[in-house]
Amino acid sequence: MQSYLTSGFLLLSLILQIGTQCDAAAFAPGDDLVETLQGVEMVDSDLSTRQNMRGTLSVIIVRALGLNGDGLMKTNSVARMWYSSFYYQTNEIKSDNPTWNAVYNLGIVETHLPLKIEVVDKDVGKDDLLISCAQYLTQGVHTFTCSGNGQVEVNYSLICEPGLTGSQCEVGK
Repeated sequence: MQSYLTSGFLLLSLILQIGTQCDAAAFAPGDDLVETLQGVEMVDSDLSTRQNMRGTLSVIIVRALGLNGDGLMKTNSVARMWYSSFYYQTNEIKSDNPTWNAVYNLGIVETHLPLKIEVVDKDVGKDDLLISCAQYLTQGVHTFTCSGNGQVEVNYSLICEPGLTGSQCEVGK
């Protein structure tokens, strides 16, 4: 049997998630949640938007070409990727033309955010930024390149959640 503390925490979490006008103190342990919440007006007008624009995202950082980190020596190449709170970094390859083929399955994400990619030359002191870009994603399977001090190739797949369509997985019409 769950403790009252655990039940209260779960109830408070639910109330915060659905964004109701209810006073959490008005609930007592043992209250029927479904009965209590019937007829409660939703104040979070953004709830439908949060359920909108969602899809499953996979990213492959394929390779970089023509990097020139230190001039005379081969580049200690690393690619970095950010999407929302996700951060990934490839392994380091000592090459001006590294191939990573690093696959990152991010799962279900909000689709209105940019994917940020950087390629750096790893150094003992400070890394040298060679390439940096941000790309807004659209539904489907796509490849894009970013340029700077060389080029990086990235593939991604964005599949909309059921019932969502359009380039960024909007609510179906």
